[in-house]
Amino acid sequence: MIIMAGTLDFLSVNVWHILMAIGNLLILVLILKKFLFKPVQNILRQREEEIGKTYSDADKALSEANAEKELYLKKLDDAKQEADNLIKSANERAKAESAEIISDANREAERRRRHADEDIELARKKAAAEMRDAVSEMVIDLAEQVVGKEIDSKAHAELIDDAIESLGE
Repeated sequence: MIIMAGTLDFLSVNVWHILMAIGNLLILVLILKKFLFKPVQNILRQREEEIGKTYSDADKALSEANAEKELYLKKLDDAKQEADNLIKSANERAKAESAEIISDANREAERRRRHADEDIELARKKAAAEMRDAVSEMVIDLAEQVVGKEIDSKAHAELIDDAIESLGE
């Protein structure tokens, strides 16, 4: 039976041992809470704040990037509009200069045409005057020949033929 008595001691429940184990567990929990849980919670809180700050910085950078993108697009649109206006203005100036050149060319052509008409009119008047002079000389020559000779109808026809031939030369 001795064997049983030792076994019972081994299997017996000792309340002091249980209380000591619970006390040790409480002390361990308090020590872990003070030296482990609080620092770990502080580190987790700091990490959370850093992550929050990082997200806030990222959101701020994103909003700034969007604002700069909008500004860039606005400037790009303004530049396109200005380029369109410059092209339109250049086209209008080119059309105006073209119209001016055409107008000047038309005026010059009209002036030259009038000058040519005047030259033609002067040449016609000069030719008419020369023809009158030539006809006058022929008439005078004919009159001299007629006065110098007695005219019969045959001689008269010959004189007219000679006068016509000399006009042709």
